[in-house]
Amino acid sequence: MSSFKDWIKLKTWGIDVVFLLLLGIASSFIFDRLNAILVFFLFFLHFFLVLKGEKIKFETTPYFWGLILFFSLNVFGLIYTENLSRGFDIIGRQISFLLFPLFYITYKVRNISLLLKIYCAAIFALIILFEVDIIYRFFFNSNTFPLTLDLFLSYRFTGVKLTELLPIHNSYFAMYIMFSNVIIFHFITKTKNSFTAIGLFLLIWLQSFFILQMVAKTAIVLNALIVAISIIYVLTKHKGHKMLLITSFSAIIMLSFTYAYLDYPIRRISDRFVELSEGEMAKRETRIKLWNSAMPIVKDNYILGVGTGDVEDLLHDAYQRSNISSTSNIHNQYLDYSLRFGVVGLLFFLSILGGALVHAVKTGSYLYFCFTIIIMGCALTENIFSRQWGIIFYAFFNYLLFVFAKEH
Repeated sequence: MSSFKDWIKLKTWGIDVVFLLLLGIASSFIFDRLNAILVFFLFFLHFFLVLKGEKIKFETTPYFWGLILFFSLNVFGLIYTENLSRGFDIIGRQISFLLFPLFYITYKVRNISLLLKIYCAAIFALIILFEVDIIYRFFFNSNTFPLTLDLFLSYRFTGVKLTELLPIHNSYFAMYIMFSNVIIFHFITKTKNSFTAIGLFLLIWLQSFFILQMVAKTAIVLNALIVAISIIYVLTKHKGHKMLLITSFSAIIMLSFTYAYLDYPIRRISDRFVELSEGEMAKRETRIKLWNSAMPIVKDNYILGVGTGDVEDLLHDAYQRSNISSTSNIHNQYLDYSLRFGVVGLLFFLSILGGALVHAVKTGSYLYFCFTIIIMGCALTENIFSRQWGIIFYAFFNYLLFVFAKEH
């Protein structure tokens, strides 16, 4: 080959290695170490090509600069933070918020449809893997008899037990599944074949059933909302009696089965609503108790927060004063930004989410709208930007979908 650049891109065979790395990242969110390696090589190879002088057309947008400023909050927060090592660790974790937008303004993804299909295929393959594993354990490792469907759907084989084969937090995997459902709905609107539509609806049903099995409470409620919005979207796009029958039949099956057999996750959701109403009087260390214990910190530092790296130390001290044994994070991304960067950080975060929603509505992008709704919903009960599972997922898709919505 004539040059290193030609070798990198494998032009002799017409293969774009950068796009292959994108496919690898899209199919490996659950495998955080592998995913991190692929992300590193993606940026290294692509920016090497840029430095070598490959013709690149830079197309920025106001939203792009908003994302850059959003990431810059972490750097600004170092000025008044005491735990600098923790602050630099957070910047290192969230560097993808800066690098992915830079990547997408210098690289045009020409086959986003294939990228989305690979993502959905990977999520479905993982669901099948988890189901096969839990079925095997049910039949060969169960010490409770008889082996009934009620036993299989009990707490012994649901929740974290369902996904213990691989190191993934159920809340994050449920987020991936919800977005996969959104993509499948998107493909349903593109098909004119009724049998294909039925198959895709069944796939959504199976994936939604898996969310119920995981007992991912926020995701169960959010997925129901997303599915309802998506069914309306599909019917609006198709405007056909066949599609109405298919969607109605699918919804009836899902609701009937849920009501008949999935009593455990339904009761868990009901219990959480009871605990929310009890507030500080709840017996468990609920998220409400965690949030209330953090409010004095927010009130004392409401303008600029406590800085990038000091939240964990102050938060755990607040937990101890409130007799809370937990050493977890605050489990609310909105409150986390309020703690770190005060009202300024919260407004930045809301502006980023609001800007995405406005853009999605203006461009009629169902994919981007639902993706943002999923992020907003999951951020209510999880610090989704404190783990790589959430950081890379958001950074990977957010500006890509923004550009895709703009072009379509």
